[in-house]
Amino acid sequence: MTSTDLLRTTERSFDAVVTREGRWWMIHVPALDAVTQARSLREVPVMATGVVSALLDVEEEDLTIRLSYELPAEVATTWHEAETLRSQAEEAEDRAAALRREAVRTLLSTTHMSQADAGVMLGLSKQRVQQLAS
Repeated sequence: MTSTDLLRTTERSFDAVVTREGRWWMIHVPALDAVTQARSLREVPVMATGVVSALLDVEEEDLTIRLSYELPAEVATTWHEAETLRSQAEEAEDRAAALRREAVRTLLSTTHMSQADAGVMLGLSKQRVQQLAS
């Protein structure tokens, strides 16, 4: 699709990819094969909207620019691994909480002991046993 074709459409939403090159933030709008730059991330939305507006000769208010920020490859890999581990830890914590509730309920229902006694056996306060049992 050429810039002229884009002028004829009502589509006014564009994706822009932001990367760091030296001291500059480079902004690439693939649909228009347009590139601009910014000195800071704070300037990126304005610069991205400005380049699209100028190329298509449309008002900036009529545009929606979706920005995505590209991390350096080694940072992206490390970040992805950290997010994966965080997610796994969250799932493990959820599973552990479910097992604690199950253990308390089973202990109370099979032994008919008091919540205070169950707390002593499990190293928990009576109040915590009550929370886990409900």
